[in-house]
Amino acid sequence: MSSPPQLPHAQPPVDPLAPPKFLSPMTKSVLLVCVASAVGWAIAALVAGPLSIGAFLQEQVETRDVAWLSPPLQWLTTHALGICVAMLLTCLVGVVACVGMLRREHWALWLFIVLLVVTALMNFVAAWAVDDGLAHLSQYLTRHGDTPDMRQLRHDLQLQRIVLSGMLVLTAVGFAGLHGWLAVRLLRADVRTWMQR
Repeated sequence: MSSPPQLPHAQPPVDPLAPPKFLSPMTKSVLLVCVASAVGWAIAALVAGPLSIGAFLQEQVETRDVAWLSPPLQWLTTHALGICVAMLLTCLVGVVACVGMLRREHWALWLFIVLLVVTALMNFVAAWAVDDGLAHLSQYLTRHGDTPDMRQLRHDLQLQRIVLSGMLVLTAVGFAGLHGWLAVRLLRADVRTWMQR
């Protein structure tokens, strides 16, 4: 008794009406990140609100020497509540964009791409703010003594600045590349056709 002949393994035909395979998992994962981030920024806003209007914190800011903080970091600490609310709103816009994409709304695709560009730019701004803060602190320490311990502290701080700033810039470049690739991928004909149906 002979075995039946082996049939060739044929690939199933591609359904032209099927959604791009990456789209739904990517959108759902970004939606999850946006929801989790929104919760985190909401909690941060609830903490920053009372602190920003608290008499103790106001007294500390007004009476203590905060010259070691760079101007951008001083601005960030002064406007902590507003920044938390702005980030919360950005995350909520991300949630709206993801839900719209899952519902195949064409406007949601463009909103999502705009958010990709904005977050990529914000990564570079964050890297600059951290580097500027460490550079400002190093200059502040230079003006306040030239003892061996102070020189060692400045040397250690400079090494930390190189490592941390380098990591932040490389991370920003990596995410910018990923966001750019994703934006280009989302603009391809299969995605735009799927979103327009």
